[in-house]
Amino acid sequence: MTARIDLAAYVVELEAFAELAEEFVVKSSTLRLAEVISGLKTGVDRGLAKWTWETRSEIVFRPSTAYDGPGRTYAETWLDLGFKFEFVRPAAVQKRVSVWQIANGATHLTIRKDGGNLPFHFDYKNPKQWGPQMHFQVSEALGNLPIPRIMSPIFLPSDCADLALAELHPEEWRRFQAAGNSSRHVSVMRDAQEHRTMSYLRNIGTIWLSNRTSTRVCMLQDYTANSFTLPDQRGRTASSW
Repeated sequence: MTARIDLAAYVVELEAFAELAEEFVVKSSTLRLAEVISGLKTGVDRGLAKWTWETRSEIVFRPSTAYDGPGRTYAETWLDLGFKFEFVRPAAVQKRVSVWQIANGATHLTIRKDGGNLPFHFDYKNPKQWGPQMHFQVSEALGNLPIPRIMSPIFLPSDCADLALAELHPEEWRRFQAAGNSSRHVSVMRDAQEHRTMSYLRNIGTIWLSNRTSTRVCMLQDYTANSFTLPDQRGRTASSW
């Protein structure tokens, strides 16, 4: 089973992220960020039964030198982000409705500095993969191993970038979010993240209560969501529109 998402609502969220992260994207990637927003809008407008949304080139965020603790500094450390998602329109959903099923997807990030890179990704798995439906995974290029796959509540590009920026710029990113002129963009992202996460948590709780033979951690390593539509930033799902 897999979840559905209202991509028109996610466009609003992605635009809010772009406004919020504008100061953290290097100039050479400004057009790349605008391009992925435009690509998502075009996909929604075309209303195809099946389509792919992806980056052509990685979006690069400016480096950090302070990310491990107060008073500690390091060599400049960068963040690169790319992604690829495939969407399929469920048979019962009309073309005028901007809801698609997430067939599969992955948001790839690389933390890099002189001396080494750490490539990793957040998967929204397809039915042919093992592991939790949403999971964090270090690139298989390191060690030629697909495991461990660690259950993750996030997989969308804006959420993954939010996490990485909070790690690389722990003080500045939070301070920037708290600034009054960013409050509208923060609220759009905050509310959408909250509603999505709570939706999955409720689903996981229901599955846990139905099974008394497995440990909860073990069950998360095989978690697949029941079919439902992820709520948007207003907490609405497709069934209520």
